[in-house]
Amino acid sequence: FADALWLTLTTVTTVGYGDLSASTLPGRAATILLLYGGGIFVLAKSAGDYFDFRMMQRDKKVKGFWRWNLSEHIVIINTPEHHSEQYLVRLIEQIRASDRFRETPVQILCTVFPDGLPESIKKLGGVVHFQGRADDVHKMQDVNVGEAAAIIVLAGEAQGVYSDGRTFDILHRLSDLKVKATILAECGDDENRARLLSAGADTVIRPIRAYPEMIVRALVAPGSELIIENMFTSNRDEYLRYEVDIRDVLWADVACQFIRDDLGIVIAYIDSASGELECNPSAHTKVQASALFLMVRDQHKTSLSDVERAIARIR
Repeated sequence: FADALWLTLTTVTTVGYGDLSASTLPGRAATILLLYGGGIFVLAKSAGDYFDFRMMQRDKKVKGFWRWNLSEHIVIINTPEHHSEQYLVRLIEQIRASDRFRETPVQILCTVFPDGLPESIKKLGGVVHFQGRADDVHKMQDVNVGEAAAIIVLAGEAQGVYSDGRTFDILHRLSDLKVKATILAECGDDENRARLLSAGADTVIRPIRAYPEMIVRALVAPGSELIIENMFTSNRDEYLRYEVDIRDVLWADVACQFIRDDLGIVIAYIDSASGELECNPSAHTKVQASALFLMVRDQHKTSLSDVERAIARIR
């Protein structure tokens, strides 16, 4: 019976037989209890615990509960209320398109992806998220805002009454954390710009959902956002089109003539042959244009006759 029991347990536990094995009854009993019963159980339990830990770790990473401990990264706080996925895809694509942030990790602090980031965002690479409220200072610490290179505070509602107030609160919390990163914040009401700047934002822009490129431009070239915003309004400068006929004239001569006549800045033209818009061409380009685009001051409205006279002087 003892030999049969020994052989059975040695076989089912797959430990093999080996050249050295217990031959006495006490030795075999000790081997069964300590090695087969205890050792293999501990090994199996340890392996099970390890795989459970790996699964739990993966689940936390997927669902946004893993602290990544990133540094020199971009933190995006909050998401637009509508079409969050599509907007973030376009924003991150523009971040990746810039030389400065091409390889920079991106972390999103939000509550809209409880089951994990959509595949459209994950496939962009280098993007993770943390599940939490944007105004929770502990969640801000979990995404390492103190080690970030840049922080983008998005407005939940582009025209919402309360979005600016929430942004103001987030900026104050970032200020309390002594954040040194460049902070860009969206502001729905121009009257709140000064308050958001005083609260710690380095750059404040309007939420223009159709052009996430504007955020990236503001981070890469601070101040350029004001030029872009200026294009969308008629408060100071206007961008006007003038139907003209220009042939075989250097672009440099066109640009200089309009500046000398104080008529505005020529920024583009419509090519007569192709009908395509040519923006910021080389100074040595010979222009064949059917229309010119000028940036003119609000106080000085350049007329078509002014433009025609300037072109005549070039010729």
